[in-house]
Amino acid sequence: MNYIYITYDAITEFASDRFFQSAEYSESIMLCNILRGKEEKWQHNKIAFKLVKNGCFFYTEKLDKKRGIIFDLSTFEGFLKNENERIVTIFQKTIKYAVRYFEKLPTTTCEKLLPGSTTIVYPFPFTATKDVDKVLIDRNSSKQDRKERNILTVFFFGNNDKAKVSFTNLNKAIEELVNIRYNEDLVNGIKEKSQTALLVTDLNTLNISIDSKIGYENWQYYLTENQKQFVTSLIKGPERLEGAAGTGKTLSMILKCIYILKNKIDNLEEYHIIFITHSLATKERIIDIFQNNWSEFENYQEKNGSRPIVSIFITTLQEWSANHLGTNSIAEDEYLDKDASYSKAIQILYIEQSYDYAMKNHWNAYSLICSNEFSSFLNNTPKENLLEMLQQEIAVMIKGRAGGNFDKYKMLNRPQYSIPIKNDADKSFMFVIFNNYQHSLEMVGQYDSDDITLSALGQINTPIWNRRRSREGYDACFIDETHLFNINELSIFHYINKPEEQNNIIFAIDKSQAIGDWGITNKSLENLFDISLNKTEEHKFKTVFRSSPDIVNLAFNILSSGATLFTNFENPLDYSFFNFTKEDDRKCKKPVYIMHKDDDTIIKNAFDWADNYSKEMNCLKSNILIIATTDILLKEMESYAKGCHKPFEVLQSRSDSKTIKQAIDGNKYILSGIDYVGGLEFDALVIAGVDKGRVPPSKDSNDGAYHFMNYAWHNRMYVAVTRAKYAICILGVQSRGVSPILESSIYYKVLDYQE
Repeated sequence: MNYIYITYDAITEFASDRFFQSAEYSESIMLCNILRGKEEKWQHNKIAFKLVKNGCFFYTEKLDKKRGIIFDLSTFEGFLKNENERIVTIFQKTIKYAVRYFEKLPTTTCEKLLPGSTTIVYPFPFTATKDVDKVLIDRNSSKQDRKERNILTVFFFGNNDKAKVSFTNLNKAIEELVNIRYNEDLVNGIKEKSQTALLVTDLNTLNISIDSKIGYENWQYYLTENQKQFVTSLIKGPERLEGAAGTGKTLSMILKCIYILKNKIDNLEEYHIIFITHSLATKERIIDIFQNNWSEFENYQEKNGSRPIVSIFITTLQEWSANHLGTNSIAEDEYLDKDASYSKAIQILYIEQSYDYAMKNHWNAYSLICSNEFSSFLNNTPKENLLEMLQQEIAVMIKGRAGGNFDKYKMLNRPQYSIPIKNDADKSFMFVIFNNYQHSLEMVGQYDSDDITLSALGQINTPIWNRRRSREGYDACFIDETHLFNINELSIFHYINKPEEQNNIIFAIDKSQAIGDWGITNKSLENLFDISLNKTEEHKFKTVFRSSPDIVNLAFNILSSGATLFTNFENPLDYSFFNFTKEDDRKCKKPVYIMHKDDDTIIKNAFDWADNYSKEMNCLKSNILIIATTDILLKEMESYAKGCHKPFEVLQSRSDSKTIKQAIDGNKYILSGIDYVGGLEFDALVIAGVDKGRVPPSKDSNDGAYHFMNYAWHNRMYVAVTRAKYAICILGVQSRGVSPILESSIYYKVLDYQE
């Protein structure tokens, strides 16, 4: 083929059909094969395909011979030298520019009009790269014909800006276009054969979110090929599910559970699944999705130890651990909190108390022998950040890796981004804080989540549980958001299943969202789960459903800037693609970053932006999330909202479904700290307090502390921005300056920066 010609009517279909937005759909794979020249098979209920002497045409019943786009294959090689994922992105970015061109809409951040008649389209996110791949399009092709036609010519793909356009193949296409007729027979047979595809088309018009409750049977029309492969396969060992935020990991895990349980029910086979979440709020959300997608769910849910022949048990790890302490089980008032998320928050208060005691009563003596780096950390790190690092140290290093033993603690290898402990005196003072912390818990007769987890681990790693596992264990263990668990918690999963099924661990992970344990590596996961990742079936979800291309570009830049600073920082968006249709694109707005004179102005403007987003998008106030980056700012925001009689709710924990429901019912805005937004999605987002010195915190402390917090804040900002579907507004204080985490995004114009 010398060319691929697409009429305007077909352009709009390609841009609107969700199944052409990602190479993980069979429709897109079929298209890629034609674009690459590998196959000539085509089947679609609306778009016709015809091969002619010199090229091919895509068109519809509404055949428009006046407007179209031609890919000149004599000079354009974007489809020949790329994988399907890149081909779809190149194709869709070009097609969607054509839609905006013909409908006289403004260009986006990935499109640039050059002087003359050339347009540059940048299909892929980029950061500090010398050679950026681009698509070159000529806008003046219609002048060659002079018959009131308006045709775009795509003539180059690569990193060369000086390629020349030729109109030889355009002229051939115009000659052959005359004889193109819409043949109803082309699609009548397809319509007859694929009646269910009509439902697909209907679904495409819906704004289906990851938590949509359309029912298990209907999801088969919506899943990508990668998701289908994962969902509809039986478990034969460990499986690792990877993907960026918004790729549908949790939903796919739920659908796989339903698929397996239905299979076992049909075959009259006994089978038991445990589905483990990090918090009670997430557990309730998971149960809600099960209930709304499987009408028989209640009949097969394990409750109060009662187990049907085929069952699913949805629980938090802390709940399961407490239930397996046997005679040593703890009373309700012995928990710091039954929810692990709340427990961590209360834990901070006890750590602060212990730290203050140690500094007041012991630091004078220790300051003489402790290292300069450790002293600088204690004296110069902002209190909020210091306490977070102490919490990590106590939970992960002292309790988890050392088992509370000082001699073991002294011998541990230190993670790269952690408290700068350099000598035994530093470690001794850490144990002063730790011992006082444990003493405080003992005085009130309570246990933190790590105590419960580690105690349960001691109870189940015994001959008694090993014998009971065959009867009480599970055939498969599903772990949602594995990246939220620390080493203590991860150590348990290997003991939950029946001995013969112990490797049936299916876990979803996105290490770019990791806040559980920054030291967790692939090797440590192998050891903890007692599996070989080389033998683990990997499923990578590449299609981002939640966020607009501009928001994904912003998230990509945030993660890319992290990857240049931290050797173990992962960027799952390196291989991710968008699933936004033409209709979705119309709702999208470029992310903005606006600087104001002070925090009071930020807070006022945060609500102004939320009001505007709600009106412009014609959505409920509860579809807008306002995030404060500090606790102080959040409290001031609440006070302002009360004073101005703004309707609002405040998230109390990660995936706080109860608060969200209250906000929806009352049409209220949702306010949140930045650590509680994971697992949620909103139409628009306002993030207040993103500036130098706050995100990340000031570099007044030593390098170790700063690097730790910098690492953590790259995680937090990525998680935060990927909550938004269509729009993001970020607010900061001008006198503080631009947050270093966003400098790259401003430089590459991913963010619209306004002072």
